[in-house]
Amino acid sequence: MVQEKLDHWFRHEYGRVLSIFISKYGTTQIEIIEDAIHDALHKAMLVWGYKHVPDNPSAWIYRATQNKLIDHFRKKPLEYVLPEIRDDKSENDLNEISDETLKLIFACCHPKLKEQESIILCLKFAAGFGLKEISRTLFISYEATKKKFQRAKDHFKTHNLSLEIPPNTLLKERLDSVLKVIFLLFTEGYRPTDGDQILKEDLCYEALRIAMTLYSHENLRNSKLYALISLMCFKSARIEARTFGGKEFIRLRDQNRDLWSKELISEGNRFLALAFKEENQSEYHFHTAVESQYIIAKSFENTNWQGLLNIYNYWRKITQNPSLELNRIVVVMHALGPEKAMEELDTNCSGHDGHLFFAIKGEVLIKLRKWNEAKICFKEALEISKNKAERIHLEYMIKSLN
Repeated sequence: MVQEKLDHWFRHEYGRVLSIFISKYGTTQIEIIEDAIHDALHKAMLVWGYKHVPDNPSAWIYRATQNKLIDHFRKKPLEYVLPEIRDDKSENDLNEISDETLKLIFACCHPKLKEQESIILCLKFAAGFGLKEISRTLFISYEATKKKFQRAKDHFKTHNLSLEIPPNTLLKERLDSVLKVIFLLFTEGYRPTDGDQILKEDLCYEALRIAMTLYSHENLRNSKLYALISLMCFKSARIEARTFGGKEFIRLRDQNRDLWSKELISEGNRFLALAFKEENQSEYHFHTAVESQYIIAKSFENTNWQGLLNIYNYWRKITQNPSLELNRIVVVMHALGPEKAMEELDTNCSGHDGHLFFAIKGEVLIKLRKWNEAKICFKEALEISKNKAERIHLEYMIKSLN
């Protein structure tokens, strides 16, 4: 119970509390602040285990972190001038400062940093991702992630970058990176790279919350933001129908569409209309256009597969994306048949070696009635996959072919 509470807090609140303290003490104190938060979490694990989880866990951890920082800076008065601290207002601070996570993301997306370094900082500081989790999310090695993170953190500290949303004239150079971070947050929540969970709802809704916070600033609104919000609304609408008891994955074709959130679908459609009012299109426009086709279909069988294939074919002319090619294969299978899907899989996706490649190939082979080959593919996918729930699904597919 205590561990679950702390895991939830770390994922949902860590970045916000970190950003509040960085605002108070400055970016040069990042490591000290991180140590203080982790010390507070350790204390929480010990104290809550013997007593009870407080009604407001965030305020408890905030106060414990603040006390640790006060002790640290009082012991080193020449190193840092301690600002005025209001011990009785920690809970109010958490409620009043609603844009701190957004400020931290903007600060991490500073133009002096390379885009990938900015994204690594955001995922670590604002979302509480571990470095291994980040490496899998970005498809780069753990060692490379570690080096990039340290380099970015050193730069962040050295230049004491401010935690402010930049003026309108400088928004453009940061906004694209901010949207990419939000997209990655949501994607990791919707389809975790590892762990026991099929999806991490709190991460999905936190990404949507941050995007809506952006939208609340009129000067930050643009076509890409509208498309991203639309995409997240459409996908979030299916969350309740996507799992059974939170432990078993339910494929789109088997989902109870009555469980889809009409409210989120309505919001998705509203932002979809806003997104396509402008000609400037992005990957988020493509993703939400695809998702909208699944949403409007009355059933899986009635999905407009040819319309979906047209969207994929248009977008692949503009960008080269391995994930796009793999997901397109599923659409090709339904629109043009498994033979054509296998032909394109061999031609366009032969260099892939991730679990998604083998899982999709297994699905195509089932359609071709090549049971043994399909089973081999699912076993390959099982060897690679790090997500427990996904592994359970793959094990089920293997057993069904025996």
